[in-house]
Amino acid sequence: MPHWQQVIKLAAQCYDISGLGYLGADVVLDRNYGPMLLELNARPGLAIQIANSMGLLPRLQQIETMNTATMDLEERLSFCQTNFG
Repeated sequence: MPHWQQVIKLAAQCYDISGLGYLGADVVLDRNYGPMLLELNARPGLAIQIANSMGLLPRLQQIETMNTATMDLEERLSFCQTNFG
């Protein structure tokens, strides 16, 4: 996917600005501006499990054990890229 690293960073920044522990970030790719935030969802659909071919629960459990709430943006990005990339 084009601009994948930028998309992940944009979504990770949404955590900082929203204060939501679990959120959905809808991102669009603009031809001129690249990734742009379309909307945030406090209760995103679970269809992402189908796209990932993986249930959500194991990922959430892994995140909880790492205490990602105390990580800064760069640490969260590294964690996501290592574990879910």
